[in-house]
Amino acid sequence: MSDKNVSITTAVVVPGEIDTLADAKRLPWYRRLNQSKGLLLFLISMAQMLDIINVASVTIALPSILRDVKYEPNQLQWIVSAYALTYAAFLLVGGRMGDLFGHRRIFLIGTTWFAIWSLVCGFARNPIFMSVARGIQGAGAGFTIPSALALLTTTFPPGPERTFALSMFGGAGCIGQTIGVLLGGVFDATIGWYWIFYITAIISASLAVAGYFVISKANDHPETTDRRIDYGGVLMFMVGIIMVIYYLSESPTSGWASAKTLAPFLVGLAFLAAFVAWEWRIDYPIMPFRIWRSRRFLSSAVIIICVTACYNTMIFFSSLTFQNVLKYSPLITACCYIVHGVGLLIGLYTVTKMYKYIRTKFIMMIGWCLIVGSSVIFAQIVPGTSYWHWAFPALIVNCLGLSPTWMSCQVNAVADADDEDQGVVGAVFNVAIQLGGPIGLAIATIIEQAYEGPLSGGEDALMSGYRAAFYAFGVIGGVGFFLTLVLGSNRDPLEFSDLAPEVLTDDQEKGFEVIESACASVIDGKAEVVEGKAEFGRMTDKSSVSSVAPTVVENKGTTGLSA
Repeated sequence: MSDKNVSITTAVVVPGEIDTLADAKRLPWYRRLNQSKGLLLFLISMAQMLDIINVASVTIALPSILRDVKYEPNQLQWIVSAYALTYAAFLLVGGRMGDLFGHRRIFLIGTTWFAIWSLVCGFARNPIFMSVARGIQGAGAGFTIPSALALLTTTFPPGPERTFALSMFGGAGCIGQTIGVLLGGVFDATIGWYWIFYITAIISASLAVAGYFVISKANDHPETTDRRIDYGGVLMFMVGIIMVIYYLSESPTSGWASAKTLAPFLVGLAFLAAFVAWEWRIDYPIMPFRIWRSRRFLSSAVIIICVTACYNTMIFFSSLTFQNVLKYSPLITACCYIVHGVGLLIGLYTVTKMYKYIRTKFIMMIGWCLIVGSSVIFAQIVPGTSYWHWAFPALIVNCLGLSPTWMSCQVNAVADADDEDQGVVGAVFNVAIQLGGPIGLAIATIIEQAYEGPLSGGEDALMSGYRAAFYAFGVIGGVGFFLTLVLGSNRDPLEFSDLAPEVLTDDQEKGFEVIESACASVIDGKAEVVEGKAEFGRMTDKSSVSSVAPTVVENKGTTGLSA
């Protein structure tokens, strides 16, 4: 299928609901909404955007929230940390529940829950109440995002259509980052920070209502028949991941060896080790180990940790640089990131066109080089310099490097998963994303504090520490480059090639001739050869992505796929 022919508004017939397109046309308009892939893609992308908006906008408004909610300065991080803890804890639970009971049902529950607690956060004026409400709000996002990703990957078939949909899904997150910092700055400076939560509540409630009509009810009936819930695995994973992320989030202020943080961290590691052992033995695990057999998924889950570590470190310390060194207001600081968000969106869409010609591993390695280069450019900022001198080109180079690495990880992560595992695969991938941010900030903060000058040094002393943090995320980028080189799969999914179906038909016979010749030399008899031919035909069926097919296509040398 050529990407020129990809249409995201193609009408689809849902089995069990509508028999023909003619029947669909006779339905009322609100019953026909679930026949449009375009509407579904827009809805899912909005859910992704909403989550990013919620995080980015709150970060910009932290000083005003500190004043109005009466947080202590050393407690302010809980506005962000409480959300991150429960979001990460419920990702795997939400993803697996979607696989078992239907992603439509879990998506609607998640968006409704998120809307309710977003509204509650808007009314919070007590630090404990705000932190608890933010934590419960994060649980709604943890249910929503894995199911949203699974709805996308199960609706759009493998090939350019799915790759395009994933690029739009990722692009929505980039737009959300830009819109979030702008909304946070505008609301904080005008009608009040609490409108951040009111707006997100309205949008989330709208998504829940729209999802009821747009998402097909066929998604409420997954093919799996074993719907037993792994309660033990749920408990161990949630406790373990919460403790680990708590340690990474709290240690920069409380101390890395403090009993307050180190004891929960050790408990968390013990629970995660027990979780792995439990999942290995149970017949109905919440995280089936079969998903780790895919090298593409394994490498993507590891590499994305480095990607988000670099991204979050860059955003955090560049924001501090803009406000504390260059003396920009929060609103001007928010505007500085417009070019980065737009660049990411363009980059995500553009990189999908490259998959037919260049393997994703090579694309990611180029991206890492640009990310490392952007860290060096950021480090050249000094007090009094113009935004256009160093910050603007650094943001451009960064988005050019970030978009191909992020997108390549995302498309590879879901490429090999069966429909019944798309939810848990998306959940584990998003857990890795959540781990990357705290890890990157923790490393950069340690280095920043070691190189920060005396308080009497003013902006120069601050920039000394920030400069070290920028170099730190460059080093993390170097680690990402190495991991990509070592772990990255040399074989791309067959779906990345438009020519794959046509080429595969020709090469299938050539491939069989090689197998038949080899078998004939060691096996005496026709039966074994015929059986081998049937098995090879099944493995190289053009509707599946096998480990043999990409190798065959590579030998043809026309599709850009490499093994």
